[in-house]
Amino acid sequence: MSNLVQLDELYFVSPQLVREDLASLKAQGFEKIINNRPDGESDDQPTGESLRVAVEMLGMKYESNPIDLSKLSSGNVSMQGNILSKGEKTLAFCRTGTRSSVLWVLLENQKGRSYSQLLASVEQKGFDLTRCLPAMEPLANN
Repeated sequence: MSNLVQLDELYFVSPQLVREDLASLKAQGFEKIINNRPDGESDDQPTGESLRVAVEMLGMKYESNPIDLSKLSSGNVSMQGNILSKGEKTLAFCRTGTRSSVLWVLLENQKGRSYSQLLASVEQKGFDLTRCLPAMEPLANN
């Protein structure tokens, strides 16, 4: 799997995972997988449950925090923060990696980092969050 994007020391994002990606992720030292994609967004998408079973069989942790940007809430952000609180090498995924990036920006912003600098950092890594801004801005500390 070559489309991983590292946002900080322990947090990486990627597009949709499939079972065949998981052994490679384990070999790269990932300890936790976060699924930020709701089940059923597309017909070719594996179910969260099938991924959970495969992740856990490899000895990694699996968490689900499905994000619908039209309903993004502080609860979604807090849940992601709680999942990340253990300081483990983590890969968060969704369809493209964008929603997982949105959550990282909002979490880091809550820690006092500049919202505009975080947006610029994520953009430099290949994510255009323009369409996400209406969902993000009510939760951001500008």
